[in-house]
Amino acid sequence: MAERNIQLDGLRGIAALNVAIFHTILGIDENLIQRVVYGKFSDLTGPYDWFAKIVLKIFSGETAVFVFFVLSGTVLFQSLMRDRAPWLAASGTFVVRRAFRIYPALIGCLLFNVAVYTVIGQPITFYSFLINASLYDFPLNGVTWTLNVEMVGVAFVLLAYFGWRLTGLVGLAAAALLVWLFFRYSEIPLAITFKYFWFYFVVGMLIPTKIGETVARYTPPGATLLFVLFAIFFKSTVQQIAIGLLVMMIFYHRAGVLGVWLSAPLVQFLGRISYSLYLYNFVIFVYFCSYAKRFVWITDHPIEGGLLVSMFTVGATLPLAYLSMRFIEIPGIALGRVVTSRNKSIATRTA
Repeated sequence: MAERNIQLDGLRGIAALNVAIFHTILGIDENLIQRVVYGKFSDLTGPYDWFAKIVLKIFSGETAVFVFFVLSGTVLFQSLMRDRAPWLAASGTFVVRRAFRIYPALIGCLLFNVAVYTVIGQPITFYSFLINASLYDFPLNGVTWTLNVEMVGVAFVLLAYFGWRLTGLVGLAAAALLVWLFFRYSEIPLAITFKYFWFYFVVGMLIPTKIGETVARYTPPGATLLFVLFAIFFKSTVQQIAIGLLVMMIFYHRAGVLGVWLSAPLVQFLGRISYSLYLYNFVIFVYFCSYAKRFVWITDHPIEGGLLVSMFTVGATLPLAYLSMRFIEIPGIALGRVVTSRNKSIATRTA
């Protein structure tokens, strides 16, 4: 087994932290979403709007989610590339382990959501719990929409892996083309969201291939900062490529000072708890923001107020995320490995 790339963990941790800060700021003033986040620079009026735009770009939860998707494409495809078992057996192991990675922490967080909403008197139905747990809709925890993309992405990654096993990069490209054509002319209800983000998985899957290795070899480490800036301040294709190049440089340990920083103990801690931090912060920031908006100074200064409140929302989420990681995520991952190991043993004995 190849050594784990802890710098990718660090990047994941920073992305989760950005999402938490971003959501807290917008929780103070939701009008910032249309006016500033999605507004053009030319539409900004006054110094405060410019200040808000820059801060929300730096802590963009949207960009952080795109980083998650590229990372998923990279790490998942790399794990499949290492598997020498027949495609069907490798795919079965992959699906089971992915489910045990995603669902235990998700269910635990949704139960926590139910408990908190019950305490504060917000009505919750069993149907809303089930529909959120199925990742078909997200009435309890709004950020779990990304898990729908991740789980639908499992099928896409397996399709790309099938193409790659057949004809290498040509097969991977053919799988991507097939998915593009499918979403252009039809759709599956459960995959409605995925069609907007599948390309990030493609970018990620190219990174552990010869293409990613070659590009990384000839790209100077100093360019990493440029990729960060392009990922933050640009949109669309430029941002997609910049995020891909950023993850590529970190993947191949060519990120220079940034890579060293991502390896720092505190950043690594955030990386270890990043999934649960992402999940649990939702209900925490909703509660804290509803209280914080009682203070006029905070509502009049949503950026500074949001940054201040985010210190409390993140601080309150950290212990929950750690407990979830320690007692739900890790056992879930271990159980997935046990289940798939038993299946491999049975398949070996019956072969």
